[in-house]
Amino acid sequence: MALYMTQKMSYGVLAAVTYYRKQQNEHPSHEESGDFTKDASNHYAAANNIAQDVVELGKYQKCQGVPNGGLTQAI
Repeated sequence: MALYMTQKMSYGVLAAVTYYRKQQNEHPSHEESGDFTKDASNHYAAANNIAQDVVELGKYQKCQGVPNGGLTQAI
């Protein structure tokens, strides 16, 4: 079974999006998880035409299945 990193991004009244990416192994490195968070927040900011530094970062999770429910986006 594939494992994924997931993290929700939001800002104010804008719809929250849960981003996910397949992990390279069971224990992602700090570099891999950091790149995922950076890519997700950059994507959310660009998609909503807001500054990246105002994006509210949700809890990062590893070893998850593909998220379902709400808005999701693979990156």
